[in-house]
Amino acid sequence: MKACLAGLALSIAAIAVASTAVIDCRRSNGQTPTPALPAGFVEQLGDGWRIAVPSTWTQALDGGQSGQRPWQAIDPQPVDAYRANVSVVAEPFTGDSRAYASACEASLRRDRRASVQSSLEDTIDGDLTLVTETVWTPREVSGAAFRTMQAHLASRGTGYVVTCSVSASAFERYRSTCESVVHGFAIER
Repeated sequence: MKACLAGLALSIAAIAVASTAVIDCRRSNGQTPTPALPAGFVEQLGDGWRIAVPSTWTQALDGGQSGQRPWQAIDPQPVDAYRANVSVVAEPFTGDSRAYASACEASLRRDRRASVQSSLEDTIDGDLTLVTETVWTPREVSGAAFRTMQAHLASRGTGYVVTCSVSASAFERYRSTCESVVHGFAIER
């Protein structure tokens, strides 16, 4: 469950690494879902996953922690001294997406800085999971509170966390962006 909170820690730190592995995101029926990208979005590929992010967002620099190689893209325009961002983190997990999401949600609810606002069942990349929205208090007194939208997927012994993080005061303006990012996330099967 380290990645459950690590995805959020990355949003705070605004660090990551690029990954350029090509993946095959096929469902068990052999069809390859290739949803149309939302206007103004570009596809990014990582080790076992793919995602679409706003084309104006820039990929963060290398910031691997404890052997993990997270990925992150950041909005160049800050709001309330906070830059919206999206991160993808992976960790070993042997269960299915719904079990992984439940475990991550439980971790969020135990974190004193986090206030889970909603956690709703949804289908992402064909898997039943949870989309969780959480408000976070800043680590620094001068920092801005931020809100995250997360989804969790699992396949082939790996759990993936996709997190869209925005200043709490600007979240509703970014809601459709975060929904597009989270719902467009796909993993290797």
